[in-house]
Amino acid sequence: MATGKKKKSLVDRIYDFLCSVKLSLGVLIALALTSIFGTVIQQGKDASTYLGLYGETWAKIIDIFDLGDMYYSWWFKLLLSLLMVNITFCSIKRIPKALRLMKDSDPVYDNRPVAIHERFNATSKESVEEVAKKAEELLSSKVGAVKREEKDGSIYLMTSKGKFSRMGVYITHFSLFLFGLGAIVGSATGFKGGVNIIEGRTATTVYDRALGKEVPLGFDIRCDDFELELYAATGRPKDYKSTLVIIEDGKEVAKKTIEVNSPLIHNGYYFYQSSYGQVGVRGVTLSVAGLDRRYIHVNKVLGKDSGLVMPDGSKLVIRDMWKDPAGRAPDGVMLGLMRDGKLVTTGRVFAKEVSPNMWPVGSYLVKVNEIDWWNYTGLQVARDPGVPIIWAGCFIITLGLMISFFMSHRRVWARISEKDGKTNVEFAGNASRNRISFERWFEVLCKDAQETFEK
Repeated sequence: MATGKKKKSLVDRIYDFLCSVKLSLGVLIALALTSIFGTVIQQGKDASTYLGLYGETWAKIIDIFDLGDMYYSWWFKLLLSLLMVNITFCSIKRIPKALRLMKDSDPVYDNRPVAIHERFNATSKESVEEVAKKAEELLSSKVGAVKREEKDGSIYLMTSKGKFSRMGVYITHFSLFLFGLGAIVGSATGFKGGVNIIEGRTATTVYDRALGKEVPLGFDIRCDDFELELYAATGRPKDYKSTLVIIEDGKEVAKKTIEVNSPLIHNGYYFYQSSYGQVGVRGVTLSVAGLDRRYIHVNKVLGKDSGLVMPDGSKLVIRDMWKDPAGRAPDGVMLGLMRDGKLVTTGRVFAKEVSPNMWPVGSYLVKVNEIDWWNYTGLQVARDPGVPIIWAGCFIITLGLMISFFMSHRRVWARISEKDGKTNVEFAGNASRNRISFERWFEVLCKDAQETFEK
């Protein structure tokens, strides 16, 4: 009576599932598909931004599934963890077999489950011992150390080359494990935030988007200068740079002019140039005339905290400023006349040339030739402890792929026996991969063998 297949236990079924190719494909496809959301949906924005961009329904979905910060979401970490578990169990299951094949040095290949890819037969008039000696010398010079065994009147030889290549796939698996580990470590313990720093000022904290609050850096960062370069034809930004200084214990310890994709790195924090803007007027260059349009002051610089004395004893000061970020309206400042510490009158003055070019402020006409704005630099700040792990994974995957693609475990056997008064030599070989290359190499080996035995 035939017995049925033994039913696997729950533990065995879980183990098989964690080792399965189905799980590997499922996780990889899920990671690929969900990464589309990370590309299409802007990451790190607030709820109001998603509401305005995608509408109420999609905004709720984005909020529920953390699609606005998906690489830090619990389910993305779960997918990475499943991939790591799958890689680990697949390697645990298959590495013992690879190690057995690496250690296999049994010259007797008859009646063994050895896949023979190439064979070659030759005969010689010399004795079995003489032929075995020549075969051993040939294999030793072409491949490596030779194992010898005598059995049933035949001499068996075996040599191999590139044993370690069988580990290439597992080295690659380990690198993928490191990628997942680095991503999880970075998302669990890393930091992403931002800070705006006005020229000449210092910041000690940055805004953490995940926590929704300011967190201390542990050092000071100062913006010494901000430079904006525009295209002459369109007026659009061509490049913008910030000169940043790191201060610890009152001493400058690092300084760098950063721009997009060229960050300042300090204590594991990466400071990227991400935005810029104006927050106020540093000063204006202006000309002042009386109502008769005769100039009283020409190209005078008026600072934010200074004043320009007028003929009647009043003082012209800056009261306010405005700027249209879209550039649809001219920039301008609100000027005022002060007398005896009291505000007498105010007037708006535009910086761009709009008719008339001079604008009334009390009993004077003012023309603003240039506005010197206080700029701020917008910095994206990131700290990712997982980066060194990912860099290690990059190095290891390169090594693993090179081993996997350019190396193979080549094994060659030889059997020397006497038959009908002649010595018969059979060479057999196999390779773990790249059969075409092995076939060519084996052909060369066989030609050398034929020449050796025909001497």
